[in-house]
Amino acid sequence: MFEIFNRLKINQAFLFRILIASLFVNLLALATPIYVIQVLQRYVAYGVTSTLVTLVVGVIVISIFEFFFKNIRHRMARELEPINTDLANQVMAKLSNIKTSFYAFNQKFRSDIITSHVQTIQQTLTATTTLVVIDLPFSLIFIFAIFLIHYQLGLIVITFIFLPFLINALYSSVIYDSINKITSTSMNTARIYDNITSRNTSMKYFNLLPIIHKTWNLILNQFISLREKAESNKNLLSSFLALISTFTTIVIIGWGAILAVDGQISVGALIGANILAARAILPSVKFVQTLEPIKRAEISLKEIEAILKFPNEKFKGSMIENFSGKILIKDLFFQYPKTKNPVFESLSCEVKSGNVVSITGSNGSGKSTLIKSIAGIIEFNRGQIFFDDLEINQLSLDWIRGNITYLPQEPKFVDGRLLENIVGGKEINRNFFKEVLKRSDLEYFINGHPEGINMNLEDRGENLPLGIRKRIALARSMMVNGKLFLFDEPTADLDENGRSCIYSLIQEVKKSNLTMIVATADEKIIDESNIIINLDAKPKPEIVNGKINK
Repeated sequence: MFEIFNRLKINQAFLFRILIASLFVNLLALATPIYVIQVLQRYVAYGVTSTLVTLVVGVIVISIFEFFFKNIRHRMARELEPINTDLANQVMAKLSNIKTSFYAFNQKFRSDIITSHVQTIQQTLTATTTLVVIDLPFSLIFIFAIFLIHYQLGLIVITFIFLPFLINALYSSVIYDSINKITSTSMNTARIYDNITSRNTSMKYFNLLPIIHKTWNLILNQFISLREKAESNKNLLSSFLALISTFTTIVIIGWGAILAVDGQISVGALIGANILAARAILPSVKFVQTLEPIKRAEISLKEIEAILKFPNEKFKGSMIENFSGKILIKDLFFQYPKTKNPVFESLSCEVKSGNVVSITGSNGSGKSTLIKSIAGIIEFNRGQIFFDDLEINQLSLDWIRGNITYLPQEPKFVDGRLLENIVGGKEINRNFFKEVLKRSDLEYFINGHPEGINMNLEDRGENLPLGIRKRIALARSMMVNGKLFLFDEPTADLDENGRSCIYSLIQEVKKSNLTMIVATADEKIIDESNIIINLDAKPKPEIVNGKINK
């Protein structure tokens, strides 16, 4: 409700125009009851054909004008709907610019819920809903017209107009509560569908289906119960609203008949008053029926506004013109939210250009976390990381991402062609691109596909073998051609040819006096390292310079 008012207030000139249009639409709506009254009082009483013709022609012309005014007004109201598009664009921009650490820490982040909120707003805060709200005060026009016929009929209509609001006040909290629970349950059912489709093999081979089916039955029974309760309450509310309209007609006709017999109003005025009463009640009924979806839309809007308040990445910052590849880590401390122990603390290490650094440790020791901290993907709690002599927080994120060859442990791709996933938005240097494909051992796979480099990655590449996905990720990272290489378990799940690509790349890095930091358990990479950071060592990580003694 308040959101519609806020949108109307944005443009005062627009608000004035649509109110004037609404005034004309509602004034023209008086034509039908006036026509009925005049026909019964003038033509039926005197039988003058010319009078009937004049009245018929007049009401037809006015009805046509009313038709065009209604459509013009609706078109005017649609001028507000781009606000919904702007909101969707804001959500898209926000999701694109939120700090990467947010995605790393917030495990409950659900894109399907955001989509649902945006769709609810777009489907509810429409031109039609806006006009329902605008039309409510214009019911006073019809009430005033009834008072002109007889004040007692006007008082009756005013009484019935307030009944929809009274009934809504009694049932709204129950309905809103049911709708909220249904929405939450629907999200849970969507999650189960996702589990079955995306993890079908695991469920079947590891006997997880009984657990899913048990959860499904609980949720489904809850959903059916909530749906029945909500539909029952909504139907009851609709029935009451329909009953109000019926009772209005009964009372107006009944009491109006007494007034007509008493000579206080004519029969034509009685019928006209009944039509006017129906027109006066209708905006209230429509308004009350719209309150529930508006409430849901405003709840969705609050959720969207909360997302829009998430902090953006800071793209502004300094750039290092001739980055040497030197990295300095001082007293680094990191702890994930809602955990008791830090991942690592008091970590200090100097990495000179040309060094190869291996980060070792057991699963969960923080190897990937350290790589992501150096890459600027997640924010550490305490300490400093320097690129040459400039602290990472002072650097532009665009510069960091343009100078780091980053290979994640779990490669992720987007819907689109293989070429787009490797190159991104960069301009292609054909010779360099061919070299990258060769060095990442992708040529055989690409040449064996009918569409080659233009193949579409179905299901964002999840259907491809892990080794191929890691090769694609390697090629993508090499397209950056940065002076600092950050690799996370690069040889894991690769065959001999794939591992050879990584080993060759390490030799090229050393010969080119570049810097590589690798999270790995691969002994061959560790043997080639100048520095080993052992995250299993307690109370703080152990830094070993040179080869490990075996």
